[in-house]
Formats: sequence, C-alpha cells, structure tokens
Amino acid sequence: MDYEKTAKKILERVGGKENVQNLVHCMTRLRFTLKDESIVDDEAVKKTKGVMGIMKKGGQYQIIIGNDVANVFAELNKLGNFSNEIRAEKETKKEKRNIFSMLMDTVSGIMAPVIPAIIGAAMIKVLLTLLPMIGILNTQGETYQLLNVIGDGAFYFLPVLIAISAAKKFGTNTYYAASIALIMLHPNFVSMMETAKGAEESVKFLSVIPVTYAFYPYSVIPIILSVWSLKYVEKLVDKITPVVTKNFLKPMLVVLIEAPIALIVLGPIGAVMGSVLSQVVYAVHDKLGFIAIGIVAGIYPFVVMAGMHHAFTPIKLSMLASTGFENFICIGELCSNMAQGAASLAVSVKSKNKDFRQVAGSSAFSALFAGITEPALYGVTLRLKRPMLGACIGAAAGGLFGGFFQMKCFGIATPAIVTIVQYAEKSRPASLLIAALTILLTVVVTFVATMLIGFEDIVDEEDETQETVEKTAATVLPKEQKIVIESPIKGKIVPLEQVNDATFSNGILGLGVAILPEEGVVYAPFDGKVEMFFETGHAMGLISDQGVECLIHVGIDTVNLNGKFFYPKKMTGDRIRKGEVILEFDQEEIIREGYDPTTPVIVTNVDRFTEITGVKEGIVQKSDEIITIR
Repeated sequence: MDYEKTAKKILERVGGKENVQNLVHCMTRLRFTLKDESIVDDEAVKKTKGVMGIMKKGGQYQIIIGNDVANVFAELNKLGNFSNEIRAEKETKKEKRNIFSMLMDTVSGIMAPVIPAIIGAAMIKVLLTLLPMIGILNTQGETYQLLNVIGDGAFYFLPVLIAISAAKKFGTNTYYAASIALIMLHPNFVSMMETAKGAEESVKFLSVIPVTYAFYPYSVIPIILSVWSLKYVEKLVDKITPVVTKNFLKPMLVVLIEAPIALIVLGPIGAVMGSVLSQVVYAVHDKLGFIAIGIVAGIYPFVVMAGMHHAFTPIKLSMLASTGFENFICIGELCSNMAQGAASLAVSVKSKNKDFRQVAGSSAFSALFAGITEPALYGVTLRLKRPMLGACIGAAAGGLFGGFFQMKCFGIATPAIVTIVQYAEKSRPASLLIAALTILLTVVVTFVATMLIGFEDIVDEEDETQETVEKTAATVLPKEQKIVIESPIKGKIVPLEQVNDATFSNGILGLGVAILPEEGVVYAPFDGKVEMFFETGHAMGLISDQGVECLIHVGIDTVNLNGKFFYPKKMTGDRIRKGEVILEFDQEEIIREGYDPTTPVIVTNVDRFTEITGVKEGIVQKSDEIITIR
C-alpha cells in the first residue's frame, strides 16, 4: 500500500483538513471527528485503495484500514498535523438514548483501553496451559509460579486498570481513582473482610456503620461506580476548601470522603449488580442450553458492530473468578471470529479483484489466527453484505456443536486458533479435540455457505476511474450546448471564494455559487431526483436528468443544529420537478443560534464537464439562472 497516496485521498474525500476537528486511531480504524459529515462522499471513501470500510458511531467518522492503520495515520498527521488529544467542543443537542444503551456504552468505553493488558496477561495464561502439556514446563517449579504471577497480575489488580480508564471517561483525577482501587485491594482490608466473613461477623466503620463483604480483585463494576462518584466528591471538596489549604486539605478530604463511600455503599452495590448481571445472562444459557450458544455465535458480529462486545468482559471475568471457566459467551465469540475469517477466506478465493483478494486474505488470517475481526467484519463481510449471512450461518452451526459437547473456556485471551489451548480441560482429554472440531465445522460451513451465496465483487478503484473517464469522455457536451442550473433560493449571490468555510471556498467539493437567503425555502433547481437528503435536513445531494450532481448546503456548520429548524419536504430517492419546494427552514432562528445562513450551491461532478460558470453577484429570484455548464 502507498500510505502517502492513501492518506491524501482519504483527507481529500472527508472534506480536507479544514473539515477535520480531531483525528485519532485505534488498532484498525482511523477515527475522525468532522465539522460536517454531510459533505463526505462515503462511496468515494470506501473505494479508496487501502480502505476496508467506514462506520459512523458516537460522533466519529471511522475509516477501517486494518493492520496498516498506524502508517496511514502517520501520513495523515504529516498532511494536517492533527492532535491526538481530543479538543473540548461546545455541547450540542445530545442524542436521546435509553439507560441500558448508555450503561453499555459507558462500560464498553471504559473496558476497551484495558483490553490489551488483559489480552497480554491472558496469553501468558495460555502458555501456562500449553507448555506443561508438551512437557517443557514443570507446574511445581519456580518458573511456573513466577509466570503464573505475571499472568494473573492484570486480572487480580484489574480494578486499578479500570479506575485509570474510568477516570479518563468521567473526567476526574486519575491518581485519586487509582488510590481508591488500591484501597479496595489492600491485603489488610481483604484479610479483615475474609476473617469477618469466616467468623460470620461484620466489620463496622466508626463502630456503627457495617461494611458489607465483597471480593474486589478481578471485579469491574464496583470500581466504575466508585470512580463515577469520585467526580462529584472532587467537585464538592474543591468548592468547600479554602484556596490556601487546597494543596493539602483537598487531597485528604477527597480520599477520606470517597473511600468510605466506595467500601460501604458503592462497592457492595457494584458487586451485587455484577452478580445479578451474570445470573441474568447465564439464566438464558440455563434455559436454552446449547441453543443459546448457537444464537450468540450467530448474532455476535452485530454485537461487535454496536460496540457492546467489551461490555461482556466483566461478565466473563466474573464467571472465571467464581467457577474457573466460562462456557457461554467465549464459545460463541470463538465461533463468530472463526466464521468471519472463513467468510473472508471464501471471498479471497472467489473474488476476481487482485487487490481485494489480498485484503480479504489478510483479513481472514487476522481473524482466524489472531482473533482480530474488524478488518474482516468491516472490510469484507459487512462491505459485501451477503458473506455476512454465510458467516452468521457458520458461526451458529459451530456454536450449536460446541455447546452440545459442553465446551468450556479457561482463559480470556482473544478467541482464535493460536489460543485454542484455553479450551482444553485438564480432566477431559477429548476437550481439545472438541474445540478443534468446533473450529473446523465453523470454518467449513461458513466457507461453503459463502461460496454458495456468492457476492457482488469489488471493482478496483483504478479500473472504475478508467471506466468513468471513458464514459464521461463520450458524454462531454458539444460547445454549442449548455446545461443551466436555476436558483434554488431567493437571495443575494455571494462568490464561492468568499464563503466562510474553506471546504467550499477552496473548491474542494466542486464549483458553483453561494446565496445569502432572503426566505427559508429551497426549490428544486432542475428536473431529477434526490440522491441523498442528509438526516439533519440541512444539506441535500441532487442529480439532474442530464447527469449534473448538485449539493445544496443550507448554512455554515448548521449540521450542529441536529435537524433543528429544518423541515424537509422530500426524501432520499424522491423525484423532483423544477421549482418544487424540497426544503423549508427557519432562517431567523438559525441566525439567532449564531449560524451563518449562507448557502453554497455546488456542482460536485466537475470532471464530467469542460466549463462550469457561476453568477458572480446580484439578487436572484427562484428560477433565475445561476450556473451554466458546458
């Protein structure tokens, strides 16, 4: 991959660096925070060489790159000098979400940064299972004991890692948060609580307030609740402490107030919540048996797409801590990962596109052997759609097989072929064979299903570009002919280069004019159809019967209004007749909210024509000619 070329094309297709507020990356994705997503050509981004797919979630425009993401990010950073730090933004209208969705998003967001540490420790646990099996390591030796400590450390002290991540999520002091977690894990506290429990007594704070027993090592929810409350305790203490005493009095009061809250109230509540959550999830397993595993395996890709898969981690950890194994989610997750890999493998075999075959092949390897499915999920199966069905069928079949033969997982390493030993049960020699057969069945069924279902192959970007050039070259208008775009708005012409947005003024999206509206009505500028009406109503992409693609963008940065004051009269796919009303908007309210109502009218497919000329000045009425195309 030419990283520099890919980066330049991506930046151009998301609207240029002027449209980028922030850019970070994770293991497989570039995560853009854009000023205006409506001006981005999603299809062009998807067709960029090196791009596996896109996803819009949580206010981010995510571009899936795969294992090369760091290299592409480095080139993007050279072009735009983007900061890795998320800048504070003025709050806009928040999306309404139910409590369950908010809780899952919060837990998932906190867990995600901790996953690499957990995976590292889990892989050591896998080695501790594998090496004694092949006779390399003695389970009674000191090396084994040391490796066991190394592998167990991240799990036992997991609340500390969670506290650090939660502090960033909730915007509170990281070191206060870590201190509270360390108090909950202090050997003397743990010993005191264990002793009281054994004697069937209770520990009392200030000789009056009982401290309910809870085991905090390996736990997740108790520390999340504690750090959430820390945010408010810190604010309260900051208000009541005099300025001259803040450097010593504030830290003391924060810890002195928060620690009892955590140990007496929120810690035990969190422990109960974790227990109830586990019981609810495993009640489904108890009710449906192995069928539940097949269902989870089949729908797991959609759980990953929703970003909720990390929310299952506390449940898996709780089950491992209490029983020593997990026999539900981990089995479904394994089958889902294998199915994504097998579907991608089938695509790599069947596709006639050389570059896409390589993408699908590398995605298959990543999913099958490393358990990293984002490249396969977003770059192959979801992108082609039909292979996703093959993956779901194969995953469900594998889940039913593994569930029927009572597979168990004894670790939390990413489910993959290389970590198969975590499914080996010491007292059951056949368990490793069952795990291998589960993987084999999943892969075979998925591969065959994907090959039979088929898919619409990807057209290489260069081939498509050449094809487009050939087509457009044959349809360039003769000199004596012209196409006219009429004004969609009554108002005053503003030269495009004077628009207060570099994306428009620099002609990044195309050529045309801008209009300062006199009334809040947008009319159809020609006969054609609505190719895309952005969900917030502030922008629309139209295509004329003569093939002119036109973007009408009402106002500058009005995407931040989230649809407020915009009233569309047409929908995506609707036919339009010249002069029809396609949008109404409340101009006075838009101005009152502090937004510039200047409306660019842009021809976006400029490469198809030899000359595009816009009116430079004057007052225009509905149906006046504003753009001439030759």
